[in-house]
Amino acid sequence: MSREKYKGVCALTGAVGPYVRCHILPQAFTRPSVVGEALYQSTRGRGEARRWSSWYDPKLVIRKGEDILSKIDDAAIKELRKHMLVWGGWTIFQPHFEKFGPAFPEHGYRVLSGVNTSSLIRFGLSVAWRASVSTMADMAGVSLNSSQQTELKKYVLGAPITETSSFPISLIQLSTKGMINNQAPFTDTKQMFTEDGRVGEKVKILRIYVDGLILHVHLSSLPKERAKGSALFLDSSDKLIVPSVTYEASYQYENMLHLMRESHSSRIERK
Repeated sequence: MSREKYKGVCALTGAVGPYVRCHILPQAFTRPSVVGEALYQSTRGRGEARRWSSWYDPKLVIRKGEDILSKIDDAAIKELRKHMLVWGGWTIFQPHFEKFGPAFPEHGYRVLSGVNTSSLIRFGLSVAWRASVSTMADMAGVSLNSSQQTELKKYVLGAPITETSSFPISLIQLSTKGMINNQAPFTDTKQMFTEDGRVGEKVKILRIYVDGLILHVHLSSLPKERAKGSALFLDSSDKLIVPSVTYEASYQYENMLHLMRESHSSRIERK
């Protein structure tokens, strides 16, 4: 087969050249718990599928574009591990989580300082861009319009990260370790609350999961909740507040049980 067949226009740089495999999520965050073991994926009730790498798009970028994405990923991986925001950063020491109170034993938070939030923002926006422009069936849960994709690409290509960026990002960390799993990014709605605890508006988000950390990339404009200086959003304050929930009480765990049941449904029904 001719190499010419693999050439095309890079979705990131616009240059023409041979395509290279582009991971939607970094391989460092998408490895199986046992080296060399397959990754298992739900096929929506038709049994389980095995794959040997996480989601990658073979016709998205050329080498120049992949180098840009890799640089963004490397900076974020270093920062996330340094501040123990992902399970891969937990070694001898583990992060300390403050508890909300006796009534909410599964929920807590961390207060961090000295985080290079710009690198995390650019990472979140780059994953959002990759997932939204990919034609892979596994990325079908990501729904962004062309203007949002264009805006995201500007940040991937190096546009300055400022407090007025169009896509504010907040984090949620899983405070206990659970089953290693991957989940494709998907768009969702999120219930917001006012400063005095009242129910606020619902906003559209892109949910990204990586190694025990959830990033909410907000796609809707935020009113008072996005006030300048809010430590709940990346790059809004000198300090960063990261809410937490135990793995056992998380959506991630609930979703894993659902997908395991879905993947093995045909096997269960035969018994």
